[in-house]
Amino acid sequence: MADRKQYGALDLAKFIAAILIIVLHTAPFSSYSEVLSYGLRGIVTVVAVPFFFITSGFLFCTKLNLLPQDEKPRYFKAYIKRLAIMYLLWSAVYFVFVAISWVQNGVTVIDVLQYIKRFFFEGSYSTIWFLPALITAVAVVYLLLKRFSYMQIFCMAIPFYLIACLGSSYYGLSEKLPIVSNFFNLYYAFFDTVKNGLLFGFVYVALGGVFSEKQIERKPIKYLVLAGVFMCLMAVETVAQTYLNWSVRGVDTKLMLLPASVFIFLFVMSLNMKSGPAFVWMRKLSLLLFLSQRIFLTLFDYFLYDTVFVKNSMVYFISILGLTLIFSVCFIKLSEKCKVLKKFY
Repeated sequence: MADRKQYGALDLAKFIAAILIIVLHTAPFSSYSEVLSYGLRGIVTVVAVPFFFITSGFLFCTKLNLLPQDEKPRYFKAYIKRLAIMYLLWSAVYFVFVAISWVQNGVTVIDVLQYIKRFFFEGSYSTIWFLPALITAVAVVYLLLKRFSYMQIFCMAIPFYLIACLGSSYYGLSEKLPIVSNFFNLYYAFFDTVKNGLLFGFVYVALGGVFSEKQIERKPIKYLVLAGVFMCLMAVETVAQTYLNWSVRGVDTKLMLLPASVFIFLFVMSLNMKSGPAFVWMRKLSLLLFLSQRIFLTLFDYFLYDTVFVKNSMVYFISILGLTLIFSVCFIKLSEKCKVLKKFY
């Protein structure tokens, strides 16, 4: 079993990544500087979700590697079951907002079918798409592991990620290529996004598997410099995509995001920071911040849209972050008495 006591830096980084996702959704500097907001959105915050995928893959595979062969299926099933229950619980929470929308705007059979389709293929609500994507990615890696090594699986995942890039931040280019354009026209006739377990999560979970059997060097400066290099290249890529009007379906998938995520993860793991009570709290808070923030984002959109709490981007960010933190801390404390609540995180 992976020794979580050695992963203090990982817990801290996940906590920071969760905050970055809130930054991504609130754009705190958009009221003050378009350039700064653009840089945060397109270059900095996009590393957060890949980091969650890599970390999840790393921890899953690290434990899997240590188990006897006959115990691995049981562990895999328990892991997937835990994620599935978590997804069902959060879907139930967010379905309240879906139901309110249906009551306000009316609902058709098509709306219900669209929701069912999103539930299984894209995520029942914004942000929690991460959970079904992680289920898919872990399942694919686990099944392939029966015949291939982690590195071979990672190589298999790269073409899927390239498809995601062509369908998202390079979609403006894809539209100009007849065969590729026809493929994505067909794809988007059914799916709404490339952010799923196969096209997006697969490569990062596979990366986590690669790192799970490697001895990571204690060279944080080396990894930090390399992460910085690829972040700079990603900045150039982002500016070029914007200038050429290619990133018309989002900026979440970039070519340079993949190597940048590799070295960010290696930097974090090379710090060798032992965990403690504060880091345990960060570990719990990170996933709750990630999954619960959409509650407050939606409530603000419903009730405070024309107020300073939304119109001023920094006030918006601070309000969402503060409320999400308070909610998450209270939820963890309450779960100590009501154990069933731990299934949410």
